[in-house]
Amino acid sequence: MESRTLKVGVLGTADIAVRAVIPALKKSKKVEVFAVASREKTKAKECAQKFGVPLFFGSYEELLDCAEIEAVYVPLPNSLHFEWTKKAILKGKHVMCEKPLALTSEEVIQMIRLSREKKCFLMEAFMYRFHPRNEKVFRQVREGVIGEVRSIDSSFSYVLDNPQSYLMSRELGGGALYDVGCYCVNVARMLSNAEPVEVYGTMNVTKTHVDMSFAGIVRFPRGIISQFHVSMDEEPRFSYRVVGTKGLVEVPWAFVSFGKPSHIIIQRSEKQERVEFKGVDEYRLEFEHFADAVVGGASLRYDIEDSLKNTYVLEALIRSAQKGESLKL
Repeated sequence: MESRTLKVGVLGTADIAVRAVIPALKKSKKVEVFAVASREKTKAKECAQKFGVPLFFGSYEELLDCAEIEAVYVPLPNSLHFEWTKKAILKGKHVMCEKPLALTSEEVIQMIRLSREKKCFLMEAFMYRFHPRNEKVFRQVREGVIGEVRSIDSSFSYVLDNPQSYLMSRELGGGALYDVGCYCVNVARMLSNAEPVEVYGTMNVTKTHVDMSFAGIVRFPRGIISQFHVSMDEEPRFSYRVVGTKGLVEVPWAFVSFGKPSHIIIQRSEKQERVEFKGVDEYRLEFEHFADAVVGGASLRYDIEDSLKNTYVLEALIRSAQKGESLKL
């Protein structure tokens, strides 16, 4: 593989970009944050100066016109993922887009088609999948360490303390399911190694018509049932548990580790084993994997079709909650 760095432009100064992604990439030898853009040029300038980013722009279009930028990171509100991912690909840029990739399966289909037509890599930013802790769990479950999977329970909650956040806007694609429920759906699909056959969703809706909390039951083939609960106004939880015929694995702080040491609990025959993991930055690992594909020609670990399948399930859960009945898929 080539050893040069991948020059990335960041579209917007969203919290996730400033708080987590840009600081992570500043530690990488494979990825360089080469430019940042904002619709308010002063914000772009402040961000660039804070992190030592070479270039800043007062519009997203200007960043996409910069020939030196090979790839872009899209951390914009969910409703803008489709528009700006398409515009980036049309400019020949590879794209790392925050989850959810888009709000509808039709949008995702168009994004995939365009990326293939333009021969650009497109990747959804599910950083948790690159943490060694989760990689170990996925591998052990596939190898049958806990026998045949029977149930998967997960939760992801936090307290949204900004009432002006786009997450409180239906038009901008807010709500708990699309913000963090997408993780729970994704991990259930990963651990079951299958696609759902039936879903049931229920939600608590705010005055702004977004789901402040969402609970779902997802039934898979082979008798596997997954339950999840997500919320934007509860004590933080980021965990999942997978139970099989011969054991179980519990993963606290599964979706967000903040670079701190973590652990998993493996239980078999009523004996528990605690496996420790050093602190790592899963954002950096995720982008370096992306860089290995763009620069070095490696294959992406997760095909973009996986994002389409995840979107199908999210859409079905929303329809189920709106109708108040389970839906067969």
